[in-house]
Amino acid sequence: MKTLHTYSICVVLFALLTACSTGRRTTHTPPFLQPGDSVAIFATSNATAFEELRYGISVLESWGLHVRLADNLYQVTDGRYAGTVEQRNAALNELLGNPNLKALFAARGGYGCNHLLPISLKAFRKHPKWVVGYSDLTVLHSVLSKERFTSIHGPMVLEMNDSLSMDALHGALFGGYAQLSIPVNEGCVPGRAEGRLVGGNLSVICSLIGTPADFDPRGAILFLEEVGECNYHIDRMLTTLQQSGKLAAVKGIVIGQFCRTDQMDDLPLDEIVIPRLRALGIPVMYDAPVGHDLPNFPLYLGRKVSLEVGEEEATLRF
Repeated sequence: MKTLHTYSICVVLFALLTACSTGRRTTHTPPFLQPGDSVAIFATSNATAFEELRYGISVLESWGLHVRLADNLYQVTDGRYAGTVEQRNAALNELLGNPNLKALFAARGGYGCNHLLPISLKAFRKHPKWVVGYSDLTVLHSVLSKERFTSIHGPMVLEMNDSLSMDALHGALFGGYAQLSIPVNEGCVPGRAEGRLVGGNLSVICSLIGTPADFDPRGAILFLEEVGECNYHIDRMLTTLQQSGKLAAVKGIVIGQFCRTDQMDDLPLDEIVIPRLRALGIPVMYDAPVGHDLPNFPLYLGRKVSLEVGEEEATLRF
């Protein structure tokens, strides 16, 4: 009996160690919102003003949500930032740990969220909630994803003026948003894969390599979008992801909108990106309506998804 008991303990320990070594950990998804819930608008990056957020606030209120504003929301420091690093950090930490809030919406992107690293989730673990945003908020999404929390890559309050995007975001927050599909195009690569959806803005993703917010590519589906970069910058960043081994570790790729790029003396962007991705031999969903253009459909980051690219349609199922 003693031998059997010892064997059972060893089996359990081996299973736990195996799960940890392969990255299989429980994913935590916040509860869907309901009318009457309290939410907050936060600012970790560029400064903003009430007039820029007025319409977005009215949208959230029309969904029956009670909207609170972060303490630093209308602060302006050094001409760019929504307050000092200390002010932005204090406001974010208070909201992350607030038990009465069910969702946090980024006011806008820009630059500056990386100043707040490392971001503590100690209080957030006790009171998980939806975090919504994109672009520079890739930093926060990556921190949440590493701790296996689901968050939403989606419109920020400054941009809540597109009905298609907002209908989809409402569905993602309140339940009823199951998949995103597009017609197959020349950039798509057929195949099927499953894994946690990670990623966000390409330049931010690359800037996080080696930091506490660096993403784990093992067995993941990688999503990337970008705005305002030269084509050779995009080539350089994809090369970084390739040479760091991250592209070889993912099981599938979703490419969102690459907006307002500058070709300069380089090849057209499709001729840079498509051959590189095709050579990986994994399924690719190309030019999904997600990112810095409209519509900007939401994605559940940190959640296990399935990617299926067929002959006529490419579908990401949540």
